[in-house]
Amino acid sequence: MNRIIIHLDLDYFYVQLEELRKPELKGKPIAVCMFSGRTETSGAVATSNYAARELGVRAGMPIAFAKKAAPNAVFLPADREHYETISERVMDIARESADKFEQAGIDECYLDISAKAHGSYPEAKKIAMELKKRIFREEKLTCSIGIGPNKLIAKMASGVKKPDGLTAIAPAEVNGFLRAKRISDLHGIGEKTAEALAQKGIKTIPQLAQAQVSELQEMFGENRGRVIHEKASGVDEGEVEEREKQQFSRIVTLKEDTSSPEKLSPESIKLAEGLCQKAKDRKVSFRTVSIILISNKLETVTRSKTLALPSQAKEEILKTSSELFATFFSENSAFVARRFGLRISNFEEPRKQKSIFEFR
Repeated sequence: MNRIIIHLDLDYFYVQLEELRKPELKGKPIAVCMFSGRTETSGAVATSNYAARELGVRAGMPIAFAKKAAPNAVFLPADREHYETISERVMDIARESADKFEQAGIDECYLDISAKAHGSYPEAKKIAMELKKRIFREEKLTCSIGIGPNKLIAKMASGVKKPDGLTAIAPAEVNGFLRAKRISDLHGIGEKTAEALAQKGIKTIPQLAQAQVSELQEMFGENRGRVIHEKASGVDEGEVEEREKQQFSRIVTLKEDTSSPEKLSPESIKLAEGLCQKAKDRKVSFRTVSIILISNKLETVTRSKTLALPSQAKEEILKTSSELFATFFSENSAFVARRFGLRISNFEEPRKQKSIFEFR
């Protein structure tokens, strides 16, 4: 039976969600940004829609540069909590269509549908179309889907027709599909790797597939050299597997640098509320609470404490984090915090109450 993998990528996800909340923005160039709060232009672009990208606005670009490139674009603050809420709803929809499911990011996932599609690519396309329709019907979001014999080809295929595309690459079509791509188009192979290969005269994917594995291993190391060669041949043995989240965290940028733990209290309440809700949504309790501090010199410090009993309580996070902050700053009075966050981890599932028949 054919192995069939789907890669689902939500189109310019953050911007789509903002357009849904503010329909009057539809059609305008939009950038969703992570504002630091220090000035009107401090921070970076998280994502942009296609209209903004045509003007040169890209993810990771400083907001100040983006505003110069596209002064008439709309710049919005990111609402991560809202995005994560919708993401989880979409992922739940996708999970129902899969034999095996793997979330790869807030806006993308892999589905192994080999059994559901009975190894048939025409049937796989039907499943993908129904999935696209359901996501649009229930969440009003478009997505682009790639279908292939493995995660690599599915991931590359999802980028062929964007937005709202569907591209299927059957096993017999893999070589032809790869011949039309650049080496840097191979997922996980960046421009620097492509440049290093070009210096050795390897400038196309067919040339890379024909290269000696030993030569690639000399250039990039034993494991990476082998993986690069496999990718050029369209080979990817990676399984689609559910990744259990081992921790939840929230980080914010302070409006003013501080060495005072008391200045962290107002934001700590919001962070703790969000983390508790996450734990309740996932039906887990936490045993460990951590603080995260990032200095004005970009040094990162974490401190943790494990609780005597598992909890889902906001008050437990606030009490523990307050103690950790106080202890840290009393011992490190010269530390100046620019950002800080809270984390919960070491999860346990709540124990079910015993029935009367289980007591002895």
